[in-house]
Amino acid sequence: MADARLPTIIAIPILLIATYLQWYWVWGVLFVYWAVPAVLSGEAFLIEPIARSSHPILFWIITAMWLGFGAWTIVADLSSRFA
Repeated sequence: MADARLPTIIAIPILLIATYLQWYWVWGVLFVYWAVPAVLSGEAFLIEPIARSSHPILFWIITAMWLGFGAWTIVADLSSRFA
């Protein structure tokens, strides 16, 4: 189990703790993190893999959604904490 999946193994307790502490900005960072590799690899994933080369509109909708949700979650959570 301690192979290349180490980041995933570390992320699980971090996300659980963040949710328990109501730090939703951590989930926003994860959404943005999902969008970056999608743009770089040309493949997004929602329910199934979507390739930019074969379904460009769907690919960009999913990627924009990850970026939008990420930014929204980060801004909403942090602005409520510092307001």
